[in-house]
Parts: sequence; C-alpha cells; structure tokens
Amino acid sequence: MRRGFVALVLATAIVVGQAPPARADAVTDQIATLESGKSQKVRLSAAIALSKMTDDRAVIALADALVEDKDAAVRRVAALALKKMVTSSTGKSARKRALDALAQAKKSDKDKKVKKSAAEALAVLEEALATRGPAVFVNIDAPLDHTKQAPAKAVQELGKAVKAQVRRASKDYAVDWQGALPTGDELQRMGTKAFIISAAVVALTTKKTGKKAVVSCTVKIRVAPWGGADGNEKWVDAQTGTATGSGEAHTGVSDKALANGALDCIAAVGEQLTDDEVVPFIRRLAK
Repeated sequence: MRRGFVALVLATAIVVGQAPPARADAVTDQIATLESGKSQKVRLSAAIALSKMTDDRAVIALADALVEDKDAAVRRVAALALKKMVTSSTGKSARKRALDALAQAKKSDKDKKVKKSAAEALAVLEEALATRGPAVFVNIDAPLDHTKQAPAKAVQELGKAVKAQVRRASKDYAVDWQGALPTGDELQRMGTKAFIISAAVVALTTKKTGKKAVVSCTVKIRVAPWGGADGNEKWVDAQTGTATGSGEAHTGVSDKALANGALDCIAAVGEQLTDDEVVPFIRRLAK
C-alpha cells in the first residue's frame, strides 16, 4: 500500500553577472563622519544618526567607536545605541563585534558612565540572545488538495495527523513556534535544525457497489531542510525527499458516510507515511 521514500535532486543553474558600481549611501556617509570627524560634536551627531539604523554596518561602526573614540560622550552613545540595535536579526559577525566591544568597555573604559552603560547593555543583550530553541523545529505547511474533491475537514485532518506524529516522535521536536516563524539567523543562534513538511492529497476516488462503497486515496508528503522564514527549502541531494502512500476505506454510500470515509483514509495514510518514512528521514538528517 505504501511506496518507499525517494530522494530528489534539483539542479540549479547559477548565473554570474557583473556587479553594479558601488555608490555611497546614508550609512556609509555617517560611518565616514564617525570615523574621521574632527570635532566631538560632529562625531556625536553621526553616532546618533547611526543608532537609528538597523544596518549591520552601523552596528559594527558603533562597536568600533565604543572602543576607539577618544570622547566619552561618543562612546556612551555608542554603548546605549548597541543595546537597542542588536537583535536576533543582526548578522552574526556584527553581533559578535558589538558584544566584544561592550565587554571590553565594561572592563577597561576609563569613564565610569561609559563602563556602566556598557555593562548594562551587555547584560541585556546576553540575556536576550542566550535563549535556546528546540533541537529540531518542523514547519508544517497547510496541506493541499490537488484533487479539488476532498472534504475540507479531511484535508485539515491530514495536517493534524502529520503534526501529531512529528510531535510524538521526540520531545526534542517542535512543530509550533511562539510568535512569528523564525528567521535563518534566529535558528542558527538558537542552535535549532529546521525542516519543512508539505502534505497533499493527490488522488481520491469512490467506487460504489449497491449500499457499500470503497473510498481510495493517495497522499504525498514532501520534506526538506528549511532555511527559516527568510529562506527556503534546501534542495540538496539525499536531503530532500517525498513519500507517497495509498489506502482505502470501506463505507456506506450516503454523502456523510463518503465524507467520513475520505477523512479516515486520508488521515490514516498521512499518519502512516509520517511515522514510517518522514520522521525517520528527519531523524537521520538531524543527527
């Protein structure tokens, strides 16, 4: 009744083009002013301007200013700015630069106010960034009905069946995420490996014989590594696959009986495929 798990390979053509000529922007201009401005007032103004930006370059520039600028007011503004600017969405290298700068300022800055501001900022960021996520997060897409014939409730039950089997597979597997789905950077920071599952009803037929009927269904489930809300599935040889299974339910011929038969068939096949094929596949990749 069930066919095996099949690895898929997606060939991708990469086109390399000529990069457009570089041009100055507001971030670049303010960084240049912060680094080379001759007066404290000018550098302070640049630091404040950069503090309102989310660009990683601004974070790095302020981190550098925190440990290099000769004026305490500029350094303190940099420390205060980093506390608000650095988040889980900040690039890994920029985030590390900011934390290192704050740690250095906390330890050795000659100005007491700067040291205090750096210490407070470092404590806030370390607590905010220290959160660990689940070992594995499985993002389960809303199931689809390619046949356009399956009862809506049956399609919903397919999603519930898949989710239940993944959740049941391991206490380290999460199928729900508090708040918005995580970005790739958040997954990396939290040490979480992520996958995406897409299930679909691909065939549904009914055969009636007198007062009895047989409802036959086929379900296909696709699974792949997932790069976060800002990424995509990663189509990599031996790391992406589909499982297809079929089943049947014996029922009566009333509309209600046929709908229930479709629901039972689709949910049972989805549950079996997830338990026998999808979960073991994820388990192998997650090791």
